[in-house]
Amino acid sequence: MNTKSMAMGLLMVLALTNASLAQQTNSTMSSGSTSKVGNESMSAFDSQNKKGAAAVAAVTPNSAKLSTADQDLMMQVAKGGMMQLEASRLAVQNATNDQVKALAQAEVDEQTGLSAKLQEIASAKGVTLPTSPDAETQAVLTKLQSATGMSFDRLYLTESGVKGHEKLDSVMSMVESKATDPSMKNLAKAAHPLVKTHLKVARQIMNAM
Repeated sequence: MNTKSMAMGLLMVLALTNASLAQQTNSTMSSGSTSKVGNESMSAFDSQNKKGAAAVAAVTPNSAKLSTADQDLMMQVAKGGMMQLEASRLAVQNATNDQVKALAQAEVDEQTGLSAKLQEIASAKGVTLPTSPDAETQAVLTKLQSATGMSFDRLYLTESGVKGHEKLDSVMSMVESKATDPSMKNLAKAAHPLVKTHLKVARQIMNAM
C-alpha cells in the first residue's frame, strides 16, 4: 500500500471513530435527559412522589363542621390544586422537554390524589367544592393553549411550576398554622413536602433551560 492510500485509510478510521464517539455522546445526553428531573434522579423523584401520595391517601376525614375561616382555606387549596392539575394536563400533552413532561406527569398524579382526598373531606363535612376553573386559572390555561415548543415549556414552568407552587406553598403553610380542623391540618402536612419538592425541581429545570 502506498503512502497516499495509507493516509486515506487513516482518515477514514479517524472519521468513523469520531462518528462513533459523537453517537455515544448523543446517546448519553439523550438518556440523561430522562434519567433526571432537575437535580433529582428519576428514581429519587419517583420515590418522593410515591411517598407524598401515600401520605395524602392516609389522611382520615372527620365529619365536624368547618369554621368559615377553614372553609375559605379549603377553597384556596381546591382552586390552587385545580389550576395545577389542568395546566399540568396540558403540559403532559404539549411539553417538548422530557424533564418538563416528567414534572407535569408527577403534578397530575399529585393533584389528582390531593383533589380526591379534598373532595372526601369536603363531602364528610357537607361542603361543596368548585367544579370548574376560576377566572385566574382560565387565563393561565388560555395562555398555555396558545403557546408551543420551548415557549410552552417555559410558560408552564413559570405559571405552574414556580408561581403555582409558590401559591400552594403559601396556602399549605396557612392551613398548617391557622386551620383548626384536624382533617385540613393533616392534609396540609401530608401534601406540603411534595409541593416544596415540585417547586424546587421546577426552579432547577428552569435554571437549566
